[in-house]
Amino acid sequence: MAGVFRDDGPRLPIEFSRVARDGRVTLVIDEAAVPIPTFTVALGVPGLDAAIEALARRERIGPARWSTWIGAQTLGDPVEARGHASGATRAAIASWLPESGFDAVVWTALPSRCPDGRFAAPTTGELVAHLRRLEGEARERAEEYIRRAPTTVRTARRSFFEAELGWTPSTVPPNPPTPGVPEAPPDAPTPEERRPEQEETAT
Repeated sequence: MAGVFRDDGPRLPIEFSRVARDGRVTLVIDEAAVPIPTFTVALGVPGLDAAIEALARRERIGPARWSTWIGAQTLGDPVEARGHASGATRAAIASWLPESGFDAVVWTALPSRCPDGRFAAPTTGELVAHLRRLEGEARERAEEYIRRAPTTVRTARRSFFEAELGWTPSTVPPNPPTPGVPEAPPDAPTPEERRPEQEETAT
């Protein structure tokens, strides 16, 4: 990152709709969600390909998934667009990008995932039941992730988690690294590169 996060991103449909491999219920773009404010940060990279790789490595996404699970969009004509995204999401980004001061934007385009590993939209009930089953460090990580999400991330599920689990917003601000996951050196291989037989490694 070449700077700090700014609260000037496009409004996008974000929700706690993905169960990560470590048990956390994480935020992803969910077209069924209500659009909320997002954050941006400048990247100190020479171009779009480098930005995609940098974000993919931070999110522990193996190279085989970069073309779909890392979204990208450029300013100008013709517009370059990569990764999975709905027409509504791309339109929201396209309307924001000219005033952003950026030449391009990248984002994680991870799909929703259920507690059993299916790439599908989980129900709120499934997620609460999953979180209740977690124990020890896995539960601590899951609670930390939800409680330390930015206060502007007011989603329907966050309110439900607060009511059901008591996981109210923390006074500790979000940290740039992925909560509970140590940062890898820039030249470190991704988990998928170390274990090519593993289909999916992102969190």
